[in-house]
Amino acid sequence: MSDHPKITVLHLCEHFGGAKASLHGVARTFQWWIPRFDASRFRILLCSRKGPDKAAEEMTRSGITPLYLGYGKMDPRNLFKLIRLVRDEQVDIIHAHGYGACMWARIAGMLLRKPVIVHGRCNYGTVPLYQRPVEWLLGPWTRHGFAVSESTRQFCIKKRYIPETAIEVLYNGIPLENITPASSAFLTDFRAEMGAPVPDIVIGIVGRLEAHKGHLDAFQALQTVLKHYPNTRLWVVGDGAFEDELSTWVREQRLEDHIRFTGFRGDVLQVIQCFDIQLFPSHQEGTPNTLFEAMAVGNPVIASTADGQGEILEDRKTALLFAPGDTAAMAEHIRYLIEHPEERERLGSAGKEKVQTFDGRKCVERMQEKYIEICAR
Repeated sequence: MSDHPKITVLHLCEHFGGAKASLHGVARTFQWWIPRFDASRFRILLCSRKGPDKAAEEMTRSGITPLYLGYGKMDPRNLFKLIRLVRDEQVDIIHAHGYGACMWARIAGMLLRKPVIVHGRCNYGTVPLYQRPVEWLLGPWTRHGFAVSESTRQFCIKKRYIPETAIEVLYNGIPLENITPASSAFLTDFRAEMGAPVPDIVIGIVGRLEAHKGHLDAFQALQTVLKHYPNTRLWVVGDGAFEDELSTWVREQRLEDHIRFTGFRGDVLQVIQCFDIQLFPSHQEGTPNTLFEAMAVGNPVIASTADGQGEILEDRKTALLFAPGDTAAMAEHIRYLIEHPEERERLGSAGKEKVQTFDGRKCVERMQEKYIEICAR
């Protein structure tokens, strides 16, 4: 451990938003994690392996000044710059998120004799071919790890070869104190602005627009629902690389009146309170912050069983669940909740009670404990 009185932790991630996305879920997590660390004991730095992107502007606006490596995933200059950064900033622990970040962090950690934490963010099912030799070589030497769900933990053990004893489940949770009721004026005005008067049913999806997020599945399910309930609307909140394909599909199917794209919304916690139902159709997922937020505001949830979603939700108790890609089951669940408003209320209340166990402060407290444990060794 270095001579300075605080423990300096460098969080190294792949990027903050990806292609065309204003903010990645991991980056949103950093926005509320970093201010909540005990500043008297910890000095927290944040670095993106990639260079500045669209989402970096959101990070800066939130009061966080990121650092950058700025090279391609396999570019060895990442290692040299990371080593220099660790030395210059007297970093005690590298906390890495994402394949490239975890690769260079573990190599730098070995060379500099610095502890590294690998943070698994999703069960991807399989590791990319080019990454498999890296995981085979580095996985067994990984000594510290977190995973956002048990599913992700098992993926890290079986496919990334991280020792079972080295990695623990740490659900993100959210800062529940940030959840405040939207005003009735906002709810009425925003629904009117989006062309959805109060009698209409509004279904919402929140997240980056990426192929694995399941938006097209939701659109196809909506087509089935519209045959029975033509006043149903679907709002897509977020932006990303898949936006053009999704917009083209909506135009080709002539669904512009029923599917609206809001783009990235900084006031997303207010917007989601306009939803009658919130939908999580992902094929791949960690444990999304947006799910915790939906539960916290009392939205009834329909979700795929992908990764952490299938762990923290109980079918018919806190949500209606379906297998990833099962558009028929998704449509059936939507119809059921449209027809049974009392079930929407019940599921919303159950989710609101359940989410109290996922207060994000617990996540930060556990990370702080881990940092102290590591440095004490």
